[in-house]
Amino acid sequence: MPVARCRILTRSSQTWMPSFILFIVLLTALPVMLLIEWPDAYDARLFAALGLFTHMGLAACACCLPGWLCSRVAPLSPAATPLTLVIATGWILLVLVNMRVFQLFGFHLNALVLALLVQGGLLQQLGLTTGVWVGAAGAALGLLVLQLLLVRHLQRVQRHRLAPLWLGTLLPLAVATQGMAIWFDARGRSDAMSAIQAIPWAHTATARRHLVDWGLAPADGTSPQATGKAQESALLNARAPLQCGAHEPLNVLMIVVDSLRQDMLGPEQMPHTFAFAQHAWRADRHYSTGNNTMHGLFGLFYGLPALHTNTMIRHRRGPELVRQLELHGYDFHLYGGASLQGARLDRAVFAELDAPLHTAPAHVPQDRRDRHVTEQLSSAIQTQPAGSPFFGFLLLDSAHTPYAVPTGAEKRFLPQASAGDHLKVTRGTDPTRLFNRYRNAVLKADALIGSTLAALESSGLADRTVVIITSDHGESFNDLGMNDWGHNSNFSDTQLRVPLLVRWPGRAAGVQPATTSHMDLAPTLLRHLLSCTTPIEHYSVGSDLFGTLPPHRPLLVESWTTRAVRFGDDTWLLRPYGLEARDARYQIVPGATPSAEVSAALVEQMQLPQALGSAGAPP
Repeated sequence: MPVARCRILTRSSQTWMPSFILFIVLLTALPVMLLIEWPDAYDARLFAALGLFTHMGLAACACCLPGWLCSRVAPLSPAATPLTLVIATGWILLVLVNMRVFQLFGFHLNALVLALLVQGGLLQQLGLTTGVWVGAAGAALGLLVLQLLLVRHLQRVQRHRLAPLWLGTLLPLAVATQGMAIWFDARGRSDAMSAIQAIPWAHTATARRHLVDWGLAPADGTSPQATGKAQESALLNARAPLQCGAHEPLNVLMIVVDSLRQDMLGPEQMPHTFAFAQHAWRADRHYSTGNNTMHGLFGLFYGLPALHTNTMIRHRRGPELVRQLELHGYDFHLYGGASLQGARLDRAVFAELDAPLHTAPAHVPQDRRDRHVTEQLSSAIQTQPAGSPFFGFLLLDSAHTPYAVPTGAEKRFLPQASAGDHLKVTRGTDPTRLFNRYRNAVLKADALIGSTLAALESSGLADRTVVIITSDHGESFNDLGMNDWGHNSNFSDTQLRVPLLVRWPGRAAGVQPATTSHMDLAPTLLRHLLSCTTPIEHYSVGSDLFGTLPPHRPLLVESWTTRAVRFGDDTWLLRPYGLEARDARYQIVPGATPSAEVSAALVEQMQLPQALGSAGAPP
């Protein structure tokens, strides 16, 4: 009898696999179904159901593929069935564990969490006892036995096997669901896009800009189906509606200089901004939430780590700050020397706002675009109706590569490169000429800041306006000697540390020496500008800039390709093999492991506040 069982287990024929794949799909899809917020609209429900089935179906096929390949090779065929069962068991357990993580924290398992589990002492913080581990091992063994019994049955009883033909439907269904995702995303159907949030590690395609260009989708990304109950079911990034009660709120003017390093703030380099800083509150050790425009501005407006950017874009959820400004009757004047759509601000920061996003017309030369939008914003401020508060936003693009320096502009720093082309630099390139061109571009941006501040003064609104000057990220010129140029290449101070100046009527000037983050600005404005009494942790993981701050704190930061943690002068990079420690000079620190403080702070920052509301504070 044992010999017969062994033969069944090691048979090379894999005709049972199509039926076994369906079993895995059902076993993994059913728990996920409990997490999905099923929308009211039937087309959105169909989209969620098809997305779940095809995603789990393709994953189950991937689990069985190694075993099937082994069955095709005679020497390896005895290992086909055991290999399939082990991989499938691991996948099912991973889905079940991820389901629990998603319930508790609101995010799926990812490489950073796994690295913290292995290296960061997170297992100890979760308080997993020996009994829990024994129970988990028993569950894994029971799951393996259950699958073994099913495979033995399918190998013996032919009439219960499914034909392989049904697997051919998965690929067309996957294409169909991606097409539906493109359509729902372009139409602003947040109800449909919200529904697939619970599907682990599912990714959807987007093509909104092309559909808008072809006239197949509205430019504002809205549709009748995206309103009412469907819109209410979209993801909320606050536990409950904020309680705010400002009666006569101040105006806000936010000036963001693209690619502005913190060390540019000096009397020779930025005379107008430096003079402004002498009468402003200044953060001395301030960090962006990313080393690129989209991730930096996300943290600035949302008060959340940029890890959540794609989640908010998928659900078209604007930040609480913008929502509350609109509720308080603010007029919005939004201008960018570069297209604000290019940084995806139209799909994230201003996604729920009807105000136009202004940029310079196409015929305006690149080196004149900042001046054009500065003049437009200054005119809007000058004509702002009395008694109506405004929020002005100006993104100056001069200091971004290729570092726009008009022919007639002051060139204080020479010699300068003829163009800011990072494709021509190497590790051995002398950065002086390119850096001087950048500095001259910063000088030009400073002059535009000066003219904007002068326009505010002449409007008579300066005494009623909070003025904020900052940047989205910094800029490298091989400062570390590692062929680091531009941005989005590392998380050093040159790419993450930026100025933050706040001139607030009635508040004294001063310098904050503690570590601050872009995540702190939105909750500070909500608390002190709009008198929001809701606890900050209900909608943000930032801190009150005017409150008590710890000298150093872990900050989760983002790039287009990876993420890291800044803690003091140290950087913890997420690598495929785990967390890699770097010192202030960005050199590898062998054998370093993150502290429990870092691990706990990261888990907290990775959660959306709505998840905190349902699960409480992280362990």
